Amino acid sequence: MAPTTPVSIKKARGLAAQKVKEGIDAEMEEFTSEFQTIEKDLQKHLLGNVKVFFKDMTFKWSDGENRPLADENRSANLRETLRNGVFRTDPMHRMSGILKETIFKSSLRDLVNNKNISIDKLKEYNINAQFPVLDLFHPSSDGRNFIEMQSGQHRMKILQELRKDPLDHWWIVTVYSDGTLIFSINTF
Repeated sequence: MAPTTPVSIKKARGLAAQKVKEGIDAEMEEFTSEFQTIEKDLQKHLLGNVKVFFKDMTFKWSDGENRPLADENRSANLRETLRNGVFRTDPMHRMSGILKETIFKSSLRDLVNNKNISIDKLKEYNINAQFPVLDLFHPSSDGRNFIEMQSGQHRMKILQELRKDPLDHWWIVTVYSDGTLIFSINTF
């Protein structure tokens, strides 16, 4: 005879206890043509990918207002991520900005060879995953130019907190010609 126990199993345990979740039908096709149109338009206005220092950035927009910086609590995850590694050259982490094409072309600089480069040369650099600097300060000019950043203000603020040297306050930016409507997917 089997031993008796005062404990009786009434609930299913293990795999038998798992409830089957019902799937949700999500229709993604409705946005495909819209996103494709936006991407196609952006590619027409793409100038290139360059290294941009904070001193050459502005997060104030000429045609509106960027959202305010997130508070400490909302920035905690991003801060922790950047503390574990700053992946400025990763295409998934690139910032985006807009600038007049004439200013962009005259501001491309290869710091290794200490010379200005053409936009055609920039394309060669970008194919080889190299990023010349966008140097917007020209002592001979009467004004200061800034690239109008469409994304990245939170990342740049936290980068400045984590790295105190201004020479370390840079990011790889995908630049589009001014006048292009940017739909930034980046949230930070």
